[in-house]
Amino acid sequence: MRARSIPPPPPAVRRLLAPLWPLVGVVVTGLMVPVVLAGAVHALVDRRARLLRMACLAVLLLWVDIRTLARCWALAAGSVTSGRVPWRRAHERVFTEALDALMFYTRRWLGLEVRLSDRMHFGTDGRPLLALARHAGPFDSLAIAWLLARTAGRLPRIVLAEALRWDPGVDTLLTRLDSYFVPSAGRDRLAGVRGMAASLAPDDVLLLFPEGENWTPARRARLIERLRRGGEDERAERAERLVNVLPPKVRGAWAARSARPDADVMIVAHAGYGQLSSARLVWEAMPFHDRPFLVRTWTYRAEDVPDEPVAFAAWLEARWRQVDAWVSTHTAAGGIPTALGPDEQTGA
Repeated sequence: MRARSIPPPPPAVRRLLAPLWPLVGVVVTGLMVPVVLAGAVHALVDRRARLLRMACLAVLLLWVDIRTLARCWALAAGSVTSGRVPWRRAHERVFTEALDALMFYTRRWLGLEVRLSDRMHFGTDGRPLLALARHAGPFDSLAIAWLLARTAGRLPRIVLAEALRWDPGVDTLLTRLDSYFVPSAGRDRLAGVRGMAASLAPDDVLLLFPEGENWTPARRARLIERLRRGGEDERAERAERLVNVLPPKVRGAWAARSARPDADVMIVAHAGYGQLSSARLVWEAMPFHDRPFLVRTWTYRAEDVPDEPVAFAAWLEARWRQVDAWVSTHTAAGGIPTALGPDEQTGA
């Protein structure tokens, strides 16, 4: 089941989940102790120690989430509430430090390493930035959000599935940071995107994934089949020419662009994890020491991005063809990124 099809918790459940979350952490940690011990024994057979790595990482990430929630409670109980700007800056620090912790533990236990294939350009000073990213493989949302926060120095505003409100840490922190939780059904699902884009500060970046869902071979095949059945042969042919990405859904990107026409636009491609499209493939690839998360970005001034919907749709589709070609060029057999050049930089 896709996250966006899961309904959010009712308000009463949300209020109950938050104070119970540390207790849930204690219970889950206790239940995971036998799994960790079994993973340690299994590591004698599996030299990659995959069960041990996953069990330890799951517990650590749960407690990062609980610590984030506790820090939000501390901010609400403290004196930071004296002004909107200090309140927001304090929560931004919590968010950045949570991203750092998530990346640290994922790198430590799974070998996730973010690398840049070229120098990043972060747009014009004093302007917000719209980042439109490829969506494929595990960890891509986390890695790109962290990269923007730490390398670009711009804290990302994020559009999330409303189902993520079941996580009290995510719900509390990102609600306070005015992120948008896309409703699973009903209401104008683009209204929040427009509102977020319109409210961007000059040093903010709005992170969107125009494909709307993770690329997998099965989703690509289903999309092409659905277009064929609907008589949209031209769109189906364009989708068939895209090997590594799904065709971008223009409405969300255009909602952000039209609400903030002064924002520069960054296109984000990545290679290395897109082929890990199932739990089995992720398990077989672990740990990822020989598989860096390779990132390439292209940044366009606001003046160079079409400001009319039809032209913008054509422009975005052209950018996605560029992303697809780059991924193909930088992916070898097995989905491993090709060797890095001497000018390529390490981001983590």
